[in-house]
Amino acid sequence: MGALSAGLRRTGLSLILGTVAAGLVLNCLSGPRGARDLIVLRTDRAALEAQLRRLTRDNAELETTVQRLRSDDRYIERQIRRELGFARPDELVYRFGDAADADR
Repeated sequence: MGALSAGLRRTGLSLILGTVAAGLVLNCLSGPRGARDLIVLRTDRAALEAQLRRLTRDNAELETTVQRLRSDDRYIERQIRRELGFARPDELVYRFGDAADADR
């Protein structure tokens, strides 16, 4: 009877330790701060790094535009003509409507 009791104890202890180990593995994989969250965080990080690269590129373009506005008179004149529709006193400006405007 003592050998049977020792065997059951050993099996029961192994079963308990196995259950605890399985629970810990399951918790590591699916619990908060687990592998699933790590994958989500890595995906978010990749998206944020892509956004950072895009914003850095946009910032560099804006810096170039600012420098040109500060120093390039021809660029300023071109922007004024394009955005505000200004013309020099001796110029004629022809404006053509779109095809959609002609149908009306």
